[in-house]
Amino acid sequence: TSFLAEHGKHCSQTQILNAIFSSFTAVLSRSFGDAAGRDLEGKGRMLVPLVDMLNHDGEDPNVSWKWHVGEGDEDKIDEGRGDIAVTTLRDVKKGEELYKCYGWRPAYDIASSYGFVPALKKERWECAVIPLFPAMLDLAPDSIPTPSQMANGGTTLDLLLEANYGSLVKAVIAAVDAANEIEARQRVSENGQRDDDDTADGDDGDDDRPKQLDRLEVVSLFRPPPASTAEEFAFPRRQPCVVVGTKIQSPDCDSNNQHHHRQAIQSILPAFRAAASAIRQLRDNHQSGEGSPISASPMAMAAASIDKDTDWDGPALQLILDGMQDRCQTLVEDGEAADLRLSRQNEANAGSEYPDTGKEHRQFRAGVARDVREAELHVLRTLQRTAKEMKG
Repeated sequence: TSFLAEHGKHCSQTQILNAIFSSFTAVLSRSFGDAAGRDLEGKGRMLVPLVDMLNHDGEDPNVSWKWHVGEGDEDKIDEGRGDIAVTTLRDVKKGEELYKCYGWRPAYDIASSYGFVPALKKERWECAVIPLFPAMLDLAPDSIPTPSQMANGGTTLDLLLEANYGSLVKAVIAAVDAANEIEARQRVSENGQRDDDDTADGDDGDDDRPKQLDRLEVVSLFRPPPASTAEEFAFPRRQPCVVVGTKIQSPDCDSNNQHHHRQAIQSILPAFRAAASAIRQLRDNHQSGEGSPISASPMAMAAASIDKDTDWDGPALQLILDGMQDRCQTLVEDGEAADLRLSRQNEANAGSEYPDTGKEHRQFRAGVARDVREAELHVLRTLQRTAKEMKG
């Protein structure tokens, strides 16, 4: 209160608060943790002169940094002490800017942590999300619903309601875990030893492939309600999505990353096989009129590809393609809505008698959000082609 009273004579409260928030985020975005990236309740993070001014280049950094703390001197970290050494990774010309890599992060994470999205020079690893289930599931796709059924939603299931999708997502995760365990046991029987670091589907692995992409990650993202229920439930919904990542490239890059794209699809196939099995059970229960719970065993068999009666790759790939199309449409519509809001806000402020001091900031934030959407669309459109080829 005293701070605001002292400085409020020359600055508005909003300007003062914005300055405080800007200073706070500047420290968060440029501070260093310990060698393991730990915060240690604030004691292990610090600003390092010069080093904290180095910009990010995830494709071709020319320097790297390392936290040096002597053996047995871990207490120095608690005291906020230690040395940071910066070394060049290649020859650096006089006057050339120094770049370090902040570590691999997808565009949305970089944007939220550092306030920018790196430009795509040649190629880089990037992420997108794919809805695990359709927003509205048609329980009787092979029949024509009666007018009464259509009015009451008797042949559809709203999978944007957590009460409906929550148990399904848990079942999918459990099925993938079971499939991984089955695969591990098969490797033991074949090789005589267990190696949990082996990559799936026999790939020999990639040194630069981010390890985060090797595990199943399901996130819930807000999206507009489906048109069929928008009037009754006019509020954003959460949709469970699977994270997928591959290496994207600029038009003038001649690298062949098709094996990365196939590996990306293969890594999420078990989850979508399990989801396809769950959808089959939901439809069978609807047709029989039973309210039986979803069985985990068929989902695990589908995820592990050991169901001798059904090849689940086809339905799973179709789910992936449908989900990609849905997500692309959502991103495009979100972008159009954001551009319209920005335009209207600029127009409204242009007619004000006061200077529009926030226009530049709004334009910058809109540009970062646009870059995040474009990065995800790049991944989805790249993987769409691969998924179609794999489906045949």
